[in-house]
Amino acid sequence: MLMDPKLLNEEHKMFRDTVRKFVAKEIVPYHEQWEKDGIVPRELWLKAGEMGFLCMDVPEEYGGMGVDDYRFNVILAEEMSRVGASGHVQALGYRFGL
Repeated sequence: MLMDPKLLNEEHKMFRDTVRKFVAKEIVPYHEQWEKDGIVPRELWLKAGEMGFLCMDVPEEYGGMGVDDYRFNVILAEEMSRVGASGHVQALGYRFGL
């Protein structure tokens, strides 16, 4: 079940597009192998961090983005689920702030 689109503003929609492209490029092509290997490579975590996807709710003074709008976290979870990114890669979602 997806979040009601009426709850999203333009910033959320742009964020969804960015996350969707990231997931398509950085997760989908490798997900099956990562599941076989039982590990998500460190490079994915680094790329997610560069994009600002990790610990978004951490205050800026501690290196986070200080985002207190949970809809961004929901968007990340929805985009991961949309492509079937499960198992070990889903751990990334926990660092997304879920």
